[in-house]
Amino acid sequence: MGRRLIACVAVAAGVVAQSSLAQVVLSRSIFHRVDLPSKTIRDVAVSCPRGYVAVSAGVSNPAPGVTVPSIWPSGLAGYKFRLVNPVTNSDQQATVVVACRNFVFKAPTTRLKVTSVQVKLKVPARQLRATALPCPPSTVPAGWGYDIAPVKSGRGSGRMSMRRVSMHLGGFSFSLRNSGAKAQSVTLSGTCLTALRPAGTSQERLHVKITTFRVPLQAGSHGVVRKCPAGWVSLSAGYALRSPLATIDGAAAIGAGGRWWVASDSEGAATADLQLVCTRLSM
Repeated sequence: MGRRLIACVAVAAGVVAQSSLAQVVLSRSIFHRVDLPSKTIRDVAVSCPRGYVAVSAGVSNPAPGVTVPSIWPSGLAGYKFRLVNPVTNSDQQATVVVACRNFVFKAPTTRLKVTSVQVKLKVPARQLRATALPCPPSTVPAGWGYDIAPVKSGRGSGRMSMRRVSMHLGGFSFSLRNSGAKAQSVTLSGTCLTALRPAGTSQERLHVKITTFRVPLQAGSHGVVRKCPAGWVSLSAGYALRSPLATIDGAAAIGAGGRWWVASDSEGAATADLQLVCTRLSM
C-alpha cells in the first residue's frame, strides 16, 4: 500500500439555504472523443450543460504518440483542448473530458463561482522550472490548465512536460521540464472555487479534501482509478512524478473520483504521487 496524505479545509464562503432542504453538489462529466489522423493538429472545445460550471478538465483516454500541448479554460463553462498526432504516428483516437459541477436543492439561490488565475513563464532549454499559482482568499483550488507555445521551428512542444501539478490550501504548485534545445514559453492556469450565497440565510460550508496516493509503477502504460469518500465528488486530479523515466499520459476528475494514465520506462520500483481533490457540503 502506498503512503496516503490527507489535508482538509472548510471554506468560510460556503453555501446557504434552509437547513431542512436537501443540498448536494451535482456532478456531470462531459466526454468528447477526438479522431486524429496521422499528421493532424486538432483544436476541440467542450462545454458544460446550462447551469453548470467547468471546474477542471483532462484526458480520460490517451492515444499512443499523441501529445496535448493545451488544456485551457474557455469562459466559466468549458475548456479548449489542442491535440497533436505527428506524421510518424498512425491514425489515433483520444478522449477528453470536462468536469462540470453545480448545486441542487429546493431553493436554488446559491451558485458556484469560478475564478481563473494564470501565470506565464519561460523554461530554459534542458532545465526544470517550478512555480506557484495562488488562489484568491476564501477560495479553494480546483482545476488546472496549460498552454505550451510552439517553438519557431514548429517542433519541440512535445519536449515540454509537466512533472508536477499539485493543489494545496493556498493554490497550485507546478514543475515543468524542457528537454528541448530551445527555451519555451508556457502559460499556466488555475481554477479557484467558492460559493456565493444571499445575505441573511443559514450557512452551509463547502468542504474540500486533498488526498495524495503514492503508487508503484510498472514498465509500460497503466490506468489508475481512485475514489472520493462516500458523499463527496471530485474537483480535479493532480500528480507528481518522482522518476525521470515516468510520464503522465492523462489525468482527469470524473464523477466521484479520478483517473490517471501513468507510463514508465523503468523496470525497477519507481513511484508516483497521484492527487485527488474532493468536495462536499455540510453544516
